[in-house]
Formats: sequence, structure tokens, C-alpha cells
Amino acid sequence: MTREPEEDFKEMELWEHLDELRTRLIRSAVYVLLGLVLAWAVYPWLYELFFGPLRPYLKQHPEWGIRYQSFTQPFMLKLQVSLIAGLVLAIPLVTLEAWGFIAPGLTRSERRACTLIFPAAIVCFIAGIACGYFLMPVTIGYFLGFVTTGDVVLQDPVLYLVFTIKMVLAFGICFELPVILMGLTWIGLVTQRQLREQWRYAVVGCFAVAAIATPGGDPMTMCIMASPLAVLYVASIYLCGIVERWKERYEVRHSLELERLGETSP
Repeated sequence: MTREPEEDFKEMELWEHLDELRTRLIRSAVYVLLGLVLAWAVYPWLYELFFGPLRPYLKQHPEWGIRYQSFTQPFMLKLQVSLIAGLVLAIPLVTLEAWGFIAPGLTRSERRACTLIFPAAIVCFIAGIACGYFLMPVTIGYFLGFVTTGDVVLQDPVLYLVFTIKMVLAFGICFELPVILMGLTWIGLVTQRQLREQWRYAVVGCFAVAAIATPGGDPMTMCIMASPLAVLYVASIYLCGIVERWKERYEVRHSLELERLGETSP
């Protein structure tokens, strides 16, 4: 049984896509590795950056400190911090590689939407991470408020690192709310009117998401995260209105182009 030429073409096309995917994955891994090497070189600065929110409380209590549980922990901590920083540094380049792979398969309107969504998503994610980091001293102070007089805090650096990463990642992901709602508005699943009418349920949802996302699960951190989420939801109402107007103009322009093509076709 002979194979049709079209089947051979499709198979070649599939292998070409897989080969391109492999190449882009290798490049992405190289970007992460280079980021890790760079972060390893500036580890002292990164160490102070991560432990900066805790330092003021350690200065207030000289008997408190950071305590390693084994002699291998300093190396593992340096490796973990460098890997995390390397991933963060590589995000823009990895995003470009992902865009280069999926862009040829998108239509013109889809590419235009993605060129707006991707940068907005990165900006919102970075803003969320920054917000979570700057709110870390408040969260740490809240938990340390439960330490009774005479007790000593000897902080495990690995556990502190895990808590910090969970905290800033939770804020970074939650700050994607405007981008998600704008995307849903563009595809027609959500409207500005719906968001405006359902704001009460949205506020409750913000507190529910904050209760799940906060690493400590305490009311203080939950309120700290829910407050900017509610503000972002209100901002999303106006942003979704802008998206609706963009969509209306695009649909009108697209229909006029189709009519023009229909008139010129024989």
C-alpha cells in the first residue's frame, strides 16, 4: 500500500515543528542556565534582597538569628536562590521563544491580541511580585507579634525562602486578574456590564482567592492580598470597557474589508 504525497508532506511538516520546538526548548534551557550563572555571581546581593524584610527584626533582637540545620544547607540555599533568580531573568527571553513558535500558526487578529496580552501579563506579574515583596515586612511583623517575651527565633533560611517565594508568586499570579478579564472580554465571555453588576460577588471571591493563595493562611496576609485584588477588579471594569470599544472598532473595520473584497471579487 503506497502512501499519498499529502501524507508525506504532513509528516515532514510535523517533524519540522518538533525540530523547531526542540531547538527553542534548548535555547530556553540555555537562557535559564546563563541566568543561573549570573545569579550565582551576584549571590551576596540576592541573599540580602531575599532576607532584607527580615533584617530589621533581627537587629531589634540580637539573640535572634538565621540558623542552618546542616553543613550542606548554605550550598543548597545558594543553588536554590540562583536557580529562582535565573528563571526570573530568563522569563523575557523564554517568552520570546514561545512567541516565535506559536506566532506563525495564529491569525492576524490573534497575533495582534497576543502582542497586547503578553507584555501586559509580564508587567502585571512583575508588579505583583514587587507588591508581594514590599508587603513582606508587614507579614513577617504580624507573625513575629505572636512570639512571647523571652522566646528566641532561630529562622531556618530554606523555610524562609520557601515562604517568600510562595508569597511573591501568589501576588504575581493574582495580579494577572486584569489580563485574564480583558482576554475573556475580547473573546466575548465577559462584558463590562456583567463585571459592574457582579462586583459584590467579586469582592467575596477576592477574599476567597486570597485565603487560598496566601502561604500563611492568616487573616492579616489574606486582607493584604485581597485589598489590591479588589482594586485590580475595579480597574479591570474600566479596562474591559476599553477592550469592548477596541473590539467593536475592529469588527466594523473587518466587516468593511470583507465587503470591499466582495465587491472587487468577480
